[in-house]
Amino acid sequence: MDLKLTNKVAIILASSDGLGKASALEFASEGAQVIISSRNESKLKTVANEIRQTTNGKVNFFPADVSKKEDIEALVRTTAEKFGSIDILVNNAGGPPAGTFKDFTDED
Repeated sequence: MDLKLTNKVAIILASSDGLGKASALEFASEGAQVIISSRNESKLKTVANEIRQTTNGKVNFFPADVSKKEDIEALVRTTAEKFGSIDILVNNAGGPPAGTFKDFTDED
């Protein structure tokens, strides 16, 4: 299936394992340039290599703790500078309690 993701830039959070890793694999399979992120740099390196070998896709990684504002800013800034845009964000990381986007502050 062609989801028209070729050369789109996708950041996938919490992607060193589980659902995030599976999502990153699928985006790479569809031709997206994938940036995987989690707190564990050694796992990110391993996962990036696995995805590259499986898909022959473009995969980069950036270690970040998304509970820290400065890590989020660095991830977004670095990705935008390197790739020129960010087309897709998969916010797979744990977060605040249920509610709408407008209900939350940055601290939440």
